[in-house]
Amino acid sequence: MSGPTLALLASSAVALVALLLAALTGGPYLDLSSLNAWVAAFAVAAFAALFSVPFAVERLLKAAHPERAEYWERAMLLWGAVATAVLVLGGALIAPGGFSPGASLADAIGLLIAIEAGMVVVTLLAWLLSG
Repeated sequence: MSGPTLALLASSAVALVALLLAALTGGPYLDLSSLNAWVAAFAVAAFAALFSVPFAVERLLKAAHPERAEYWERAMLLWGAVATAVLVLGGALIAPGGFSPGASLADAIGLLIAIEAGMVVVTLLAWLLSG
């Protein structure tokens, strides 16, 4: 298993464990005056997982098609697709009820992953439009 794939799996596992521990710890989750430490750990691990996606995809593309040379462009586009899906998931977590990230773990997690995925999508759109 390559380093980026291992990083993706490990950070995803840490994010999942942090999410479960945040749920067990209870609120407030994400408030102006307080922050659940497990929600913070989730945010860091989720960003690490999202950031490792293009590197893992590039390695998988290189292994699947060694005769090709253009891996990064495809990896970036697939990263954009993953980030867009995560952005939609974040919106779906926030949408059902009143927005209260301090009292609702779904709202807190939705907000965090929407921000993280939104940063990736905006960066990739800037990259696409610049060249």
